Amino acid sequence: MNQSADSSSLAATAMRDLARLRSVAYIVARHGFAPLLMKTPLGKRLLDWPITDDPALHGTSAPVRFAKLLAALGPTYIKFGQILSMRKDIFSAEWIEALETLQDDAPSLPFVVVREQVEMGLGGRLEELFATFDEEPLATASIAQTHRARTWDGDRTVVKVQRPGIEAVVRSDLNLLRLAAQVLEASIDEMQLLGVVSIVGEFEQGLLRELDFHQELSNLLEIQRNLAPSRKVTVPRPYPELSSRTVLTMQFFDGRPIRKLTPRSPEAQAVVNEILHASFKQVFVDGVFHGDPHAGNLLYGSDGRVCMIDLGMVGRVSEAQRDDMVTLVVATIANDMTTVARVLLKMGTPTQRVNLNAFKADLLRIREQHLAVANLGEYDSSGFIAELARAAGRHRIRVASDMAILAKAAATLEDIIRTLHPDVDIIGIARPFLDDIVQRRLSPQRVVGDLLSEASGLGSILRRVPGQADQLLHDLETGNLQVRAVTPELDEVPRHLHALGGRISLAAFAASATIATAIAVPESTTSTPRLVVTIGMALAAAIGWGGLVAWHGFGRGKPIKVASLLRLFRR
Repeated sequence: MNQSADSSSLAATAMRDLARLRSVAYIVARHGFAPLLMKTPLGKRLLDWPITDDPALHGTSAPVRFAKLLAALGPTYIKFGQILSMRKDIFSAEWIEALETLQDDAPSLPFVVVREQVEMGLGGRLEELFATFDEEPLATASIAQTHRARTWDGDRTVVKVQRPGIEAVVRSDLNLLRLAAQVLEASIDEMQLLGVVSIVGEFEQGLLRELDFHQELSNLLEIQRNLAPSRKVTVPRPYPELSSRTVLTMQFFDGRPIRKLTPRSPEAQAVVNEILHASFKQVFVDGVFHGDPHAGNLLYGSDGRVCMIDLGMVGRVSEAQRDDMVTLVVATIANDMTTVARVLLKMGTPTQRVNLNAFKADLLRIREQHLAVANLGEYDSSGFIAELARAAGRHRIRVASDMAILAKAAATLEDIIRTLHPDVDIIGIARPFLDDIVQRRLSPQRVVGDLLSEASGLGSILRRVPGQADQLLHDLETGNLQVRAVTPELDEVPRHLHALGGRISLAAFAASATIATAIAVPESTTSTPRLVVTIGMALAAAIGWGGLVAWHGFGRGKPIKVASLLRLFRR
């Protein structure tokens, strides 16, 4: 009985996921992307064509339609759009601007549902856990909503409560996103260059971490430990004993968003100074920084303190990456494009051979365009970073996800600075942190350590040389030494022949199975054998031609990844 019920539940879940897939395809088509969907074999089979565009979208640009499409698809896709807005190495300014309009809003949950979620997550009655708990939400979002509460010790807190069932919805959408990315990469050449499968993979990891409030609690504790006691920047103190995977309790900070401050006022200048000091310390000293420091996530208190909230997304910078960033800044100022190109190649992942001369010429053009300004106040650092990211994309250099988050955070902070205190001395605030990194790199201990590490590596190489030379001479003597010419066009021939052979084999199987079925069934005037022949022919054709479509549409002669599709049915 239980096994039957479980099977029925799995089947119902799978049908819901497939219905969601059809719904997503319909919404995509209605937002004007039917031609793109028609290029994929899956899209042709999901919907009945033609489908008319939404009249409200007539006359709008593709970026605006894409942003509205993500908003219509729901919370997972809104989050995905917010992540895409950080990828200035992939999208132009028009697309980034449209994606940045996505807002993570949602209707509030009934209080009875909130109570149930809190009691289930913390394992106790609400009245026993908190002295008071406001029924009206403080803020709402697609994944969670927040409420004010007071502990039995009298502390004012904010309780973040995850929406019930949101994880199942998100995981279902992530499976569809992963499947769609695989189909797009297999069907459209441009999608292979963008690496949409890897983008979806990075997004999946980040979103699943955001669904686990233990991760945000850990981020709060880590950044709180790193705060400089002498500065007026803080983060909410979390309450681990009143937190779980779906509930997060934090200290309430009585403040207002910094966007409400009067530009150029003494308060605005003080806030900008504190934010810059904290941001430079987080990036260049701590290696952990706020991934989304927009004006709504920075609060200003009456005592002059600045509080960073919503730390579900943080970026991390290793010591090697911090060294590379300093080298990049120094080389850019010194007009050393060779070093700039080398560092960017090191910080990214080239997906194909890079023409270094063309890359350096591109970087020189960007430098002259952005650094040739009358004074430092006109310098557009976010534009410069965006141009560097786009240059890397043009030369097929994939930017690391943490670097994309850092670029987005820097651009967000620059917008705040330009609005509140454009005359701030950014270089003066950053100089102590940069000098400290340079001094650490040139310190005797660091130099000696690097030399010892290099010597150890060189010694390891030298120890292997005799054995490798002996193997090389042996291969030369026995005629086993092979020299291979690199011919990219010819190297593709075996794959194409393999794909062609697969198609021919599948077609031959379909034809032979049909003929064998007709021969095997004896002639008769009754309707039953004729029905058997018809079913056999249909099955043979379905197996053969269905396999051929899957081979062509999904695999292109390469191994087909069906894990995402299987996960839909296992759920």
